[in-house]
Amino acid sequence: MNLNFDERPYSGKSFRPRPEIHLDSQAKLLIVATPWGPRASARKVIDRMNEYLSLAREDDEATSPFERLTCLSTQANNLRIAALLANEAIYREDNRTEFRSGVELFAAQMSENALDWIQAGNPQILLGRKGRTLLPMGSQVDLSFDLSRDGEILPALPSQLLGLDPTLNLNVNGFRAQAGDRVVLLSHSHLPEVVFTMKDNQATIDTLSKELARVHPDLAFWLGILSVGSDQEEAA
Repeated sequence: MNLNFDERPYSGKSFRPRPEIHLDSQAKLLIVATPWGPRASARKVIDRMNEYLSLAREDDEATSPFERLTCLSTQANNLRIAALLANEAIYREDNRTEFRSGVELFAAQMSENALDWIQAGNPQILLGRKGRTLLPMGSQVDLSFDLSRDGEILPALPSQLLGLDPTLNLNVNGFRAQAGDRVVLLSHSHLPEVVFTMKDNQATIDTLSKELARVHPDLAFWLGILSVGSDQEEAA
């Protein structure tokens, strides 16, 4: 199976940073790093993760200061350790004396038909599969949602970031992918109801963007779709 990715930002009247994107088609790896602060922090996260993941691909017994969890696959463990190393780099190099930057993170990698992913903060993660409505897989409550009152939705404000603490609360999961699956990534503080009623064939960049902008025209969001294709499609 192969991976394709498309993305689109929407500015509205509020601020939400656009993420740095890294897609390695050969390694079947996607990293989405959203900087809150200097954009260089997001690039640093991507670079640190790539360093470890490249090493792990070459050496199955690559060492790290972080233990491997027996409940996770090798691929999931590699993603988790790579994120922890990136978190440590931001904390020690950028935020040791004062908070200057933080990074929201989504990273996914596929091996055969197993797609493993990790998440800290936005984007929200939904799965679109043939004949079904979008299924939430990684929902996040940020500070904007937490602090909003009486129907008002405050501008984007993250609650989980890499680099603010030497430890990191990561969401780690995965699923058996099928050709045609779409992983919808949406940085948004309050997903509107229409998202959960959409069928997989409606989960396109254009359709989702128009609906999100219609429901909350003032709210900034970022939308990305990771599409899983068959090897035959790639060869064609």
